[in-house]
Order: sequence, then structure tokens, then C-alpha cells
Amino acid sequence: MPKEITLLHGIDTLRSVRKFRHDSVPDEVIRSILKSATRAASGSNTQPWEFVVVRDPKVKARLTEPMLRTWLERLGSGPRMIGRMKEVYDDATEMLRNTEKVPAIIYCCLDLNRTSRSEEVRYASILPAVQNLMLAAYAMGLGTCLTVHGSTSTRGEQEVKEILGIPDRVKIACLVYLGYPAVRLGPPRRKPVEQFTHYDRW
Repeated sequence: MPKEITLLHGIDTLRSVRKFRHDSVPDEVIRSILKSATRAASGSNTQPWEFVVVRDPKVKARLTEPMLRTWLERLGSGPRMIGRMKEVYDDATEMLRNTEKVPAIIYCCLDLNRTSRSEEVRYASILPAVQNLMLAAYAMGLGTCLTVHGSTSTRGEQEVKEILGIPDRVKIACLVYLGYPAVRLGPPRRKPVEQFTHYDRW
């Protein structure tokens, strides 16, 4: 078990990881991470989350096709990227191409029968759980990368749902890549909080 970290240290130093070791993640670790996710708040305490954990390389390979195809279509139709942004998108594309080699991927979903009809309340009821998931994974020595692959019709959601047998009443909100980091990363670069803070009025 890695050395315990404080909550604030975890928040300050959590990074997106796109390169993972091949080591599998034990069942009990995944269960602990998901338990932390389900401690999050949700609208009217509806707890509408559902998590689909995929570890089978053959299933991950099938999932890669619709997600990668729609991702490349989006990149091809967008503006040409240069510099740091191009590096980020190149890394993201490489991670997606190698989805089957990532130890685990977790589709974070919403059961629409157990949440508000309001879209903003729906996402406010799942995203805190996703943040808990990532912080818990980090505290246990794992890395995560939050993506939206497979989460909308233009990102391959219907095909992903068919592969995984996800019922119609369930909406994929996002996808988290999970594994032990292959590289050590420093703290994230962030602008000073004063640039974004307003008191009493804008």
C-alpha cells in the first residue's frame, strides 16, 4: 500500500496520466476506489451512478474501434494544432490507440430512471463521484485520465453501449483510464486562483 496522502495534497498534485504500466489492478483496490466514488453527493441523494469496469483485453480492443474512429474524425474536421496543444492531443490519441493495454477502463454512467430530468442536475450527480474516484485512485498509487470517449452519439456511445450490454435507460457520462503510472509527473501547472475569483460581484 502506498504512503497515505492528505486530501489537500491529493487535490494539489493530481495529474492526468496517459502512460501506464501493464500491471493489473487488484479487485480489492478497484472496489475500494469505487466505494470512495459512491461516497459523493448527488441530487436528492438519488445516487444514480453505475460503473462498468472493463479489464478484458479483447473487450477493450472492440471498444477502441468506435472511440478511436470518432476521435480521429473530430480531429480531422477541427483546426490544425501546433505546439503544446498538439503534443497533448498526440498523447491522447496514442493512449486511445492502446486502450486494450491499459489495465482497466471505467465507464462512469447515469441511470436516467434514478435521477432528475434536468441535464445539469444529472451531471452534478455523477461528476463529484468521478472526482472522488480519481482522488482515491491517486491515494492508492494509481494514475487516471478522465476522457469523454464513448459518451455521446458523436463519440461512439451507442456502439460502446451495445458492446457492453448497457441498457437504454443508462447514459455514459465519461470514461476513466486507470492503472499504475509508467512515468513520474510533477504537480500540474495552474494559474493563480486570484485570476478567477470574484467577491460579492463580478
